[in-house]
Amino acid sequence: MLVKEIVKATKGRLLSGNLNNDITGFTQDTRKLNEGDMYIPLIGEKNDGHDYIDQAFINGASAIITSKEVYYPNKNVILVDDTFQAMSDMATYLRDNRDVKVVGITGSVGKTSTKDMIYSVVSTKYKTLKTLGNYNNHIGLPLTILRYHDEDVMILEMGMNHLGEIDHLTKIAKPDIAAITNVGTAHIGELGSRENILKAKMEIVHGLKENGTLVINDDNDMLHTVKKENYDLVRIGKNDGCDLKAYNIDLQLEDSYFDMNYQGNIYHVHVPVSGEHFVYNALIAIGVGLALDIDIESCIQGVESFELTKNRMDIIELKNNIKVIDGTYNANLDSMKSSLDVLSQYKNRKIAILADMLELGEYEQSLHEEVGSYVVDKKIDELLCVGQASQYIIKKAKELGLLQAYHFENNQELIQYLDEFIDEDDVILVKGSNGMHLKDVVEHLKERL
Repeated sequence: MLVKEIVKATKGRLLSGNLNNDITGFTQDTRKLNEGDMYIPLIGEKNDGHDYIDQAFINGASAIITSKEVYYPNKNVILVDDTFQAMSDMATYLRDNRDVKVVGITGSVGKTSTKDMIYSVVSTKYKTLKTLGNYNNHIGLPLTILRYHDEDVMILEMGMNHLGEIDHLTKIAKPDIAAITNVGTAHIGELGSRENILKAKMEIVHGLKENGTLVINDDNDMLHTVKKENYDLVRIGKNDGCDLKAYNIDLQLEDSYFDMNYQGNIYHVHVPVSGEHFVYNALIAIGVGLALDIDIESCIQGVESFELTKNRMDIIELKNNIKVIDGTYNANLDSMKSSLDVLSQYKNRKIAILADMLELGEYEQSLHEEVGSYVVDKKIDELLCVGQASQYIIKKAKELGLLQAYHFENNQELIQYLDEFIDEDDVILVKGSNGMHLKDVVEHLKERL
């Protein structure tokens, strides 16, 4: 963006600098600055980014926005009322004034893997920008848009904890195409009901371009109730009436295969990871690709070549033919079940290491008990749990007859047990909310084995 565009977008005042200078990089982190970037000092609960302006210029920044009057006569300095708002205003301006299509993605689970799969499909035809990591909130989404250079399509992930948050994000992104993976129980403790979760996810259409496209998982009971409005509605799933319908699903240890009916024609699709949830992700990605005028064979090719973001169900091969399924990034009921589905396909001893699902409020006991029931349904051999709420998983599994179910007070106790317990050929699922720090357990297994 030109400095004059930034001044216009933010309604700011140029304190020093050149209106015709071009700023090609933006960051709120002085450690990630590249030469010539703009530094955005954000004010948080504990830190004020304005305290690091000197360091930003030392590290190569050529420009800043600031809500405090500062004096750097040889730099581009733009005074704004609020740097958070200015960052959103810059992203909004950039989105509105560049010839780029936007795909927005939300859902209770599967946003990141679906984003990765959509990126793989869209990249078969277009130069594409996507959200990196979990940059899907009120800071990450504007920063992702500000990474734009000359791409044809931006794929933007949108996360939320409360009502109104996706409304804010979608009005910045103004997607041409929106996708909702599912409506589950993530953040139900904050939102109170799945009906409210659906309401929060559907906020994504508030910014959807007129005559845009909404792609939804019709097999999800909540999304099945969504009706077509002033947008094209594409339903995917196994239900009759889906625009993209999957059947003959074949889940293997590290791959998934299915047949897809589209407009009366049958196509065979290979997904290079295992799990029925990835079948749904693939259908959404194909639906998005078709909405962007990508031919269906290229869409299928894109699905086959996609790569999953790290820590989203990585399968780690250790010595003695031991496998670790790393699902430590986050956990909710749907992702727990999907992960257990993958584990259940193995014939060797199956060990589930599960930790608490967080932010469930009054639903904490019932949802953890549902995981315990699912462990038994999937005939998992050994269940090891850590965390206070995971005691409900253990209790329910034992009630249903699983004798090899053990609870640990902390990760260190669990690790000590594993050192004596793990045997050759074991398959180990490690899954829990990020705040439970199960990544430490995975790292220990990698170091030891």
